[in-house]
Amino acid sequence: MPETTVSPAAARISVVIPAYNAAGFITDALDSIARQTLPPVQVVVVNDGSKDATSQVIRDWMAHNTTAFTVCLHDQTNSGISATRNQGIRLATGDWIAFLDADDIWEPFHLATLVAALALVPSAIAAYGAGRLFAGDVPNERLYDDFWGNPSKKFGMPIAGTACYRIDATIFPRLVKGNFIKPSSLVVARAAIDTVGVFNESLGTAEDREFLVRLVLLGDFVYTSESITRYRWHDDNASQIKNAQRNAANGLRAIQMVRDNPALHLSPANRAACLAEMQACAKDYMYLCCQKGWRDYREGLAFIRQLSGWGGALRVLHPKHIARSLLKRS
Repeated sequence: MPETTVSPAAARISVVIPAYNAAGFITDALDSIARQTLPPVQVVVVNDGSKDATSQVIRDWMAHNTTAFTVCLHDQTNSGISATRNQGIRLATGDWIAFLDADDIWEPFHLATLVAALALVPSAIAAYGAGRLFAGDVPNERLYDDFWGNPSKKFGMPIAGTACYRIDATIFPRLVKGNFIKPSSLVVARAAIDTVGVFNESLGTAEDREFLVRLVLLGDFVYTSESITRYRWHDDNASQIKNAQRNAANGLRAIQMVRDNPALHLSPANRAACLAEMQACAKDYMYLCCQKGWRDYREGLAFIRQLSGWGGALRVLHPKHIARSLLKRS
């Protein structure tokens, strides 16, 4: 790809917000964009068939706020997070796409910090920053990256004199294990998305991991350890424990998609990393299945066989899991 040099004066950023039943949160997200020291050129909100007043709340906000950017509201039938983000990308007009989930909040210097980080590495195709979880109005003291063991700092290359790190394709084995880059912290070159493709709509979760793997194999990212995003924690988060089995299945499918994607030209080491992670995830997935009972365990085993053949299914068989599943009602 050509160099994607960006300066604060020339940054043309579109913000994509997927929204589903977000009436209680969306104004906080929009207010945080309106407070940006470096405003975007456009905000695209895609209402994914919400059953609450999300669409009306957004329209009311648009009617009562004068902004330096245009706001586009698109209503659609419920299609899932990937399709919703993809619709936002299609409607975006900027050279850079920033993502913000409807329940998250940006610090006022969010976009300015990311643009400054991009300027440090002219060839970079994306930048992301640190953030904090919050419940109510209280942010956690620890940075989000800390919960994952600081992979951005461990795998990144420090950029002298800054709080930033250059992230290249050597992070692949860590990223394939699980995504530590929140979409709400991310800005991506539109040209890079056009090259690698949009989010995979067959994935209900782990779609961000599969998308980011494709991106980081294309070009470098820049990580800033400055906290620029707040991630809201509430009962409806897709990553809650109640969704663990579904999320594990999607994680397995995401890794398989990466492993089997010929366009990625994976090295033997990266293919081995995919295989090792699939085996580890398959064992965890089957443990979750056995907690639900024999039916879930049997269906889970069939799912593993579909992904990895009989050899993969045999590797995850465990007498304790079978016994536990038989003792549960399904």
